Amino acid sequence: MSKNIQKICWSVTLFLILNPVISIAALVLYLVFSNQYTGSEVLWISVFGLVFGFLTNLSITMGYHRLFSHRSFEAHPILQNILLFISAGAFQGSALKWSSDHRIHHRYEDTDRDPYSINRGFWHAHMGWMMKDETVSLPIVARDLEKNKWVMNQHNYYGYWSIGVGYILPTIVGALLGNAFLGLVIAGGLRIFLTQQSTFLVNSLSHTLGKTPYSTQKTAKDSIIVAILTHGEGYHNFHHQFQIDYRNGIRWYHWDPTKWSIQLAALLGLAKKLKTVQFSEILRARLQTETEKFYQSKFYEEKLQPVYERIVQSQIRFEQLKKEYQVASREKMDQIKAEMQLAQIEFQANMKMWKVLIRTAQRSNYLA
Repeated sequence: MSKNIQKICWSVTLFLILNPVISIAALVLYLVFSNQYTGSEVLWISVFGLVFGFLTNLSITMGYHRLFSHRSFEAHPILQNILLFISAGAFQGSALKWSSDHRIHHRYEDTDRDPYSINRGFWHAHMGWMMKDETVSLPIVARDLEKNKWVMNQHNYYGYWSIGVGYILPTIVGALLGNAFLGLVIAGGLRIFLTQQSTFLVNSLSHTLGKTPYSTQKTAKDSIIVAILTHGEGYHNFHHQFQIDYRNGIRWYHWDPTKWSIQLAALLGLAKKLKTVQFSEILRARLQTETEKFYQSKFYEEKLQPVYERIVQSQIRFEQLKKEYQVASREKMDQIKAEMQLAQIEFQANMKMWKVLIRTAQRSNYLA
């Protein structure tokens, strides 16, 4: 027992436990026994807490995750500082430490060297790993971020920034809205607790429940529930397969506010060089996953593989024509456009055939 206690990181553990306990207890006692507040104050401070919570989570997903951890786009210093400022109030550590740990997670995913591997249990992946000295004290390996003066400023003065943004700012806003104490406990402590828990679900629930359309070799799964709670981070199977892509939800209808925020930032000139994976590569991964059970069968060799090749080639051809169209002279545009339409028709026809063959294979149980 004593050895296990010695392995606990007490500073993190006590904060994760005491922050919600004290915040909830203080709020309940205040609402029950005090008459120094109005319903309007509770309402407007709660609204501010929700908005601030939304921005806090967005600063983590857009800044800590997609910008600093994966470098999936480049951001203007103004945007970097906005994200670093707001995310400090999330109490999830500095951008440097968070990103370094996350890169280790991807580099060694689902192994013993993964700091929050789901293979060590749901609780460990969710938040248990942060309560252990061995994972909290992992060395920082992010040389590119160590050269970023804005990231280093936040890292070196993180204690001041986190308290200032996480607790003092909500208290000030609460005072402006009529009640500083409610600002502290609702937009401060409770907001921190709720935004932390939603972020933690990406490491736990998104590695436990959901679909695996792009790779069954990874524990990461696509979960619309987690996507809604975390501004698009729930499309986790896609992310682990194509982590360089600034998008997590690749379809227009996928719930991914982080993707939309990056696109908006690009329109405003605050972001550039948004990295994406070619759809032909995404398509290849999805088709291979769909045929994994039949890969060694004669049915795959004779029926599925020829259609697979035609689908991928028609998509690659479409992508090549699209690039040519963007730089083509007016004389060639009509010809290229016609070829693009032909490639799309071929693609759609082969996809219909593919779906029929997959259903046939499933019904006939053509297993490897």
